[in-house]
Amino acid sequence: MLIKIQLIIGALSIILLLFTFELIRKGRLREEYSILWLFTGIVTLIFSLSPEFFLSQFFTRITGLYYLSAVVLIIFLFLLLIVFHFSVVISKLTNQNKELAQRYAMLESEFGEHKKRCFLPDTPPSHEDVTSRNDH
Repeated sequence: MLIKIQLIIGALSIILLLFTFELIRKGRLREEYSILWLFTGIVTLIFSLSPEFFLSQFFTRITGLYYLSAVVLIIFLFLLLIVFHFSVVISKLTNQNKELAQRYAMLESEFGEHKKRCFLPDTPPSHEDVTSRNDH
């Protein structure tokens, strides 16, 4: 039973790594955001290849948790780290979006004023102007 779990986790981590590399290659995932996904895939693959050492000896001695609860804890910590990372990225993008919208509004206002000053439609000449031109 344990070997099946190892194989499934190992296969999922390889799929995660391949999927991440493919998204990077296609330009749909930026490198700076992919680092955490690659790190997660590599660590999960290492844990799946040698769970006896990492989960039975090393992690169990440090935390006192056994295999299944250790896996759940590790997955939870990685997911928490990913969510935290994306919260920081979303906050940064929200601030940049707000600043960009404010700059756009200012530029649009300035352009409207400039357009009014430079490109006012010529007012049609009045009747007096037309008659005075024809008299000369």
